Amino acid sequence: MEMTPTLILNLALLIVPPVALVLVFRQWLTQHIRWSVALTALCDVLLFWDELFYYENFGLFAVLILVQLAATGAAAFRIYNKQEKG
Repeated sequence: MEMTPTLILNLALLIVPPVALVLVFRQWLTQHIRWSVALTALCDVLLFWDELFYYENFGLFAVLILVQLAATGAAAFRIYNKQEKG
């Protein structure tokens, strides 16, 4: 599989927004970090609108977005639980 510029851009768009959102919420709004998962989902829908509703890409992007949301949720809840204990 060749790494095309479009593939690299999509990979960056799948990684950068959730990481940025979790870091921003962790720094300033730790008590509301659970919102980072919902905002990540909203960013995904806005960034990948074309790919989500193109019939050949839907399955692949649905799986990638679900994995991304699961990872974002795990990070958010870990930070939230650590904040409540500490």
